[in-house]
Amino acid sequence: MSTISDEHLLSVVFAYTKVLNPFSQVIAILVNVLNAITFCKIGLRDGVNITFLILSVSDLAFVALDTCQGIASVIALSPWQKDLPVSMLTIGVIMQYYKYIFLDASTCLETYLAITRCCCVAMPLKFKNMFTFQRTVFINAVILMCNTVFRIPLLSSYYLTWQTNPFTNLTKLTFYPYSHFQILNFIELVVARTVCPVIFLFISSVCSLILARSLIQASLNRNRMTYVTGYHDDVNNGNGHALKAKEIQLVKAVTLVIILSGFLQLILSLFSLAQVAIPEFFPGMVYANLHIVITYVVNHLIILHCAYKIGIYYLFNTRFRTIVKMLFHVHV
Repeated sequence: MSTISDEHLLSVVFAYTKVLNPFSQVIAILVNVLNAITFCKIGLRDGVNITFLILSVSDLAFVALDTCQGIASVIALSPWQKDLPVSMLTIGVIMQYYKYIFLDASTCLETYLAITRCCCVAMPLKFKNMFTFQRTVFINAVILMCNTVFRIPLLSSYYLTWQTNPFTNLTKLTFYPYSHFQILNFIELVVARTVCPVIFLFISSVCSLILARSLIQASLNRNRMTYVTGYHDDVNNGNGHALKAKEIQLVKAVTLVIILSGFLQLILSLFSLAQVAIPEFFPGMVYANLHIVITYVVNHLIILHCAYKIGIYYLFNTRFRTIVKMLFHVHV
């Protein structure tokens, strides 16, 4: 493992914080606002649509907090910081812990989508009426609440206090951790950033295989039925259940989302595992510069993950595509 020079690091920091990250954040915010508006216009009577809506809002909240953290970091390193009564690095640190609530909530929502589609495709008669609108709303609310409750100990393990810099004699509102902060932070790193991504990766992989198999089987059956009897709206998936064209498009969308989500979970797991297993990989240690660069790469992948879903919705959801075209036709 090689180190990165300070000169190269400065170039990476400038390119990421001043160009690449702001551009990606603006795009991610805009597309998730568009996602939320579109799903509201589609209607929220369907459990899948309400989950997609909450997923878009959760992604939007993560990107918004990540943007605020980025702005705070830029200000902290600028000449403006010395005139401010608040340490902007403190604001950035606080934003970091809150934004992960929504990142993990989005991951849980994507996993829930994978499980529901998998159950409905693999065992349709058994799960046909299980994932109702009311149950979906309840499960989504529980997901958001559990992700928040899990981080309450960590969020309450620090406080803000006025501290005077002995070199500049300036007093600023600064982040100050309690003695148990490091322990809770390590637990959060192990559980939320290492263990949970591995679990989500396993679930995503299994669901992806099941859904992909159902899509292949549906495609083969559709081709066979088309060859024998001509075009038919329904396709038997081999389990006595007819997959309609609309259901096939939904399964395709969910499958693509969870495959890309699984790839992201793999990256997060490897990155967190490296932090846990290699002490020198932490900030301030031997590989501090490398840690910063990889952190930027991982964070950018997360931002892209929050933004690309609009392409999947647009390709595989006819109503979503129609409403998006209508919105742009009205406003252009």
